[in-house]
Amino acid sequence: MNIGIDIDNTITYTTEMILHYARIFGQDHGLNTVADPNEYYLEEALGWSSEAVEEFFDTYLVSIYHEVRPKEQAREITQQLHKQHQIMLITSRNYKFPGIEEVTRKWLQEHGIAYDRLILNATPNMYHFSKLAVCLQHGVNVMLEDHHDLARELSEFMPVILFDYPYNRHVQSENILRVNNWHEAYSCLNCLTRAEGTSRPIA
Repeated sequence: MNIGIDIDNTITYTTEMILHYARIFGQDHGLNTVADPNEYYLEEALGWSSEAVEEFFDTYLVSIYHEVRPKEQAREITQQLHKQHQIMLITSRNYKFPGIEEVTRKWLQEHGIAYDRLILNATPNMYHFSKLAVCLQHGVNVMLEDHHDLARELSEFMPVILFDYPYNRHVQSENILRVNNWHEAYSCLNCLTRAEGTSRPIA
């Protein structure tokens, strides 16, 4: 299979690291630091203005991506999957942000995340983009994701393994398989592989 994998909140604990730095930034700027876990974007989760969010990411985004922790078993399972499948990391991280591609590739190498191709966001939206066209272009058979809107859109065309978060629990679909960790994700991928009756090696 061609497996598409998001990075943030799928391979990593990005929300936790964002909120760590949000507390620092919020205290320094007199802003709210108590996030609503049911909201994805900082404007809604913390009630910050778009200008404050932009300043926050300009200040801390590289540090967040450098220091973020990997999820348990992400390294071991991506390496196991890589033996039989093609892995494409498809992320909303925008390469136009100075240093983002470099820090991302370095982090992936340091943490032993196995993959064949890294596809970053190249749209004018610095924080988000639709991944459907990328998945269809590259023949992705299944996508591992956390974002509610992306999961809903992708599930119209392929199975989506959705890492569970409060902000995505309203999304329901027969084509969305909700998981709590990489062990459960691996089990879902094995079931999908058996259903397809194929395990195509990397060319």
